Amino acid sequence: MSSAQVVDPSPDRTARARIRDAALHLFGEVGFRATTVRAIADRAGVSAPLVLHHFGSKEGLRQSVEEHLVTQIREGKFATMTGQLTPDELSMRANAEEFAPAMSYLARALTEDAEVGRHLYDRLYQDALVYLQAGEDAGLIRPTGHPEARAAALLNAGLAQTLLRHHLERVLGMDDQVEAMLAIGPPLLDLYTDGLFTDSRIRDAFSTASPSEGTQP
Repeated sequence: MSSAQVVDPSPDRTARARIRDAALHLFGEVGFRATTVRAIADRAGVSAPLVLHHFGSKEGLRQSVEEHLVTQIREGKFATMTGQLTPDELSMRANAEEFAPAMSYLARALTEDAEVGRHLYDRLYQDALVYLQAGEDAGLIRPTGHPEARAAALLNAGLAQTLLRHHLERVLGMDDQVEAMLAIGPPLLDLYTDGLFTDSRIRDAFSTASPSEGTQP
């Protein structure tokens, strides 16, 4: 989609929602700094003054985009982790296609600006702590003695698929990020459901290992 195209201008969607979605696309495609209010307005099919009327500034719009995106991720993860949502193949494809612009935004936001990236990562991490604990409470996730480390590890694993998606497409021989994400879904779920190793030798060795006296870990 080029920057001149309009994002879903149907009358049943509010101008505010169209502006927010247009900004999400453009921030992901070219970055926050390179995106102008005029470009956002053109993509949303509205006037530049209307953008500022709704959000005050481009930074205010970015904050609204992030709030909307983080809320969507949190609600979706919570529903999945607590058994309220069991997606089928069609819904997973639809979700992957709908979330594709958000993947581009996340990649840009986490790497383009250090302060923005830290703030966004911290929000995603705090949400991960909550929905993983909810999964434990619901009996869908195995308990752990290291909830903070688990949340960080799983968050990083998920974000890696977003940040490295171009390499993912390349090694899989695909030119479509949705198809690439769907391709790695089954093996990732195998890992999360059944594990990777056939016994506990490596885990046991790691758990009992300690640094030698007088050395740094």
